[in-house]
Amino acid sequence: MSAIKPEDRFDLIIRSKVEEHFPEILTELGNDAHLYIKGQVWQESRMNPQAVSPAGAQGLLQLMPATARELGVHDSFNPVQNLDGGIRYLADQWRHLDEAAISQDRLFFAFASYNGGRGYINQAFVLGREAEGLAGSHKGWRADGRPPGSFQFWTYTREFLADGRCIVGGRKPDWRQMQDYVTRIEQRYRHYQEV
Repeated sequence: MSAIKPEDRFDLIIRSKVEEHFPEILTELGNDAHLYIKGQVWQESRMNPQAVSPAGAQGLLQLMPATARELGVHDSFNPVQNLDGGIRYLADQWRHLDEAAISQDRLFFAFASYNGGRGYINQAFVLGREAEGLAGSHKGWRADGRPPGSFQFWTYTREFLADGRCIVGGRKPDWRQMQDYVTRIEQRYRHYQEV
């Protein structure tokens, strides 16, 4: 019997929490879609449940203390609680991203929202729609019948994160970090698929 590799020790928890709180990705992206979340855990903490970022984010999915409280996570260093809260938070991001054209893009937007803030993704959507001559606001776009466009794809809209007009609350996003975050999770997902 072979020992479980340190990188694989949370696989069962990740899979069960995805099934419980985020089954859409399994249905829409396939039975191994939980490996995207495993890739996110790797990117956030390198699978270290005791990880603490310079900003104070804690645990496997690097929950900020205030966010953890909002999610009902009492101990961010407890792997089960942290994964439960972080996966619920990511699923909530996903469920509010009806602009995305396909499920994989929707997941990438959700990861970027998790990393850098949903407000910046919303503003990038506005700029992307306006660049295509569509109503910029989400409400206006919906009122116009939700016309499709390139803005619905991560590879197009991510570029608007770097646009000088992508400002929320007087601040610009760390767009390189957000883009890199999504890229590294996707690369890790592919790695897990291969092994």
